[in-house]
Amino acid sequence: MKRREPAMPVITIDPGNPDAASLREAADIIMQGGIAIYPTETVYGIGVRYDDEAALRRLFDLKGRADRKPVLLLLPCAEDLQRVSRHVPPETLLLAQRFWPGPLTLIVPAAAELSTFVTGGGNSVGCRVSSSAVACGLVLACGLPVTSRSANLSGGPNPSSIADIPPDVIARADIVLDAGPTSGILPSTVYDVSQHPFRLVRPGVIAEADITNALAGC
Repeated sequence: MKRREPAMPVITIDPGNPDAASLREAADIIMQGGIAIYPTETVYGIGVRYDDEAALRRLFDLKGRADRKPVLLLLPCAEDLQRVSRHVPPETLLLAQRFWPGPLTLIVPAAAELSTFVTGGGNSVGCRVSSSAVACGLVLACGLPVTSRSANLSGGPNPSSIADIPPDVIARADIVLDAGPTSGILPSTVYDVSQHPFRLVRPGVIAEADITNALAGC
């Protein structure tokens, strides 16, 4: 583990084989209500506990985003859908089995106890299991869902490296895991299975045709 700058909360980490101590340090910070910046398989994200109102408020304040916009959650595993959804449609489990871990965000009916910071005041929530060794390892170390909002200011470009993240965002985080550049080409695909008919919300890494084909066997 190598700290690049004592005055900055940045830890260099191997993207393919992240060391457990770094992940545990970041997870402990998140569990205590802190903010972590970390890489996913697409872009760098900002993580806080999904059930910590004060931490969620800090996240929105950091990004400068309207409070009504929902927040994506990274799950430790597909079974954690039960934590965040009041009803898991069978098609969700089929798509999770086919595409998770991976860059497919599934919008499912939200559990009643989820914070409005997470749902944006709506009745659904977006979630996925990341295929990034760092992001997946971090969420597993936390043992509960963690937010995954792009580490930029509202309206800014999605960051594929630490150099792309505004200095003010880094300075306000409690820890930053730097695993070098991500693919940064496309974001995760967002697909809504919270109501019929299902629909593509945002195109991304996974093609809609692949999702349709997977559902054809349902």
